[in-house]
Amino acid sequence: MDTHSLYALGSRVELMGALALWLVIVLRLPTARRSHQQKMLLIAVIGIAGSITVYLDPVTAALNRSFTFAQSCGLFMNAWGVLSSALILDFVLAAMSRRRPWLIYGPMIVTIAALIALNYTVAPHAGCVTSEVVPWYSPFWWLLVAAHLVGTIPCAVLCLRYGRQARDDRPLRTGLLLLAAGFTSSSVFWVVVLVFLLARPAWLGALFPLNIGLTGWLMTAGLCLPLALTARRAAREANALWHLHPLWRDLTKAVPHVTLDKERSRIRAVLGTPHSIHLRLYRQVIEIRDVLLILQDYVTSEAIEHARHHVTAHSLPEEQIEPTITACWLNAALRAKTSACVPQPNPLAPANPRDNGLHSETDFLLAVLRARALPVVRSFDLPPKPSAPLVPRDRRTP
Repeated sequence: MDTHSLYALGSRVELMGALALWLVIVLRLPTARRSHQQKMLLIAVIGIAGSITVYLDPVTAALNRSFTFAQSCGLFMNAWGVLSSALILDFVLAAMSRRRPWLIYGPMIVTIAALIALNYTVAPHAGCVTSEVVPWYSPFWWLLVAAHLVGTIPCAVLCLRYGRQARDDRPLRTGLLLLAAGFTSSSVFWVVVLVFLLARPAWLGALFPLNIGLTGWLMTAGLCLPLALTARRAAREANALWHLHPLWRDLTKAVPHVTLDKERSRIRAVLGTPHSIHLRLYRQVIEIRDVLLILQDYVTSEAIEHARHHVTAHSLPEEQIEPTITACWLNAALRAKTSACVPQPNPLAPANPRDNGLHSETDFLLAVLRARALPVVRSFDLPPKPSAPLVPRDRRTP
């Protein structure tokens, strides 16, 4: 692959990476507003995204046509790069609880002013990282590279440090390590710039867009991971909500006063934001559990024990035993409720999942729903109650 093909490939990767990064930034804005640390991280990534964007060929051409300040292909984007580096360094100090805005943005203003002065006093003008003849000893480049590395290297180290500490939270660890890789890639870019200025190999200059594109995709992956996990959880909870609906409908029809809201259609129940779907599932599980607590008083302790003996007599997997027992006595309780039987306090509480979290509760109730269709549950019936003994009538009584 020649340098032109390599440059064209890198430009496509760079463009798609920039578009993906801005899309993820927009999607992360609602959640980032609720957390100061996430907000600072997002601002730092916005700085990187801006630096990547201004290096896109269409954006560079538009800047050159629109701004005198952008002439010689770079003063605007290099000033933005210094600003993005300041935003990144601000995030690092804020994460360490040592935020000093004046110590960051003051030198940033001085650096940008120095770059402007150097650009107009040093010939030829510095501008973008291209193959144009720019002396390697130009203070413009050394100042610009130092300004970027001061921000990206500490941020990469910080993300790597917290990523290694998050051993128990694999998604958080993966996201932080991806962000660390993104900031490292940005640091490598500026080191490569120095190498290019010193040696000027053409193939190395052709790698610039690919390096920038890799930075964009790594940042996108790090930011996108929480969104992907949220989407996965929402899909799983919507699926559980959909499958639990028949059980919820049957139970709340028998005990309607436990419902907190009017009934939604099955389709409408699974539509909405991830937060609203989570709340609906939580409420549905609570309402089903409330009905189970009420219906257990419609069966006796002996009936539940009879259900246990009936189920254990069949060869079922261990994880299906408790849900199947619950399905057996639940059907009996529903029949008793329909027959208008008088409930009696049941001292024998039914089995609960070991973990009382929403995920475990949902899995248990879904297992109960599946068990209701098993032959062992369909064949379950309560033993007939013993008839009261006949008391012989006293012949002496009239």
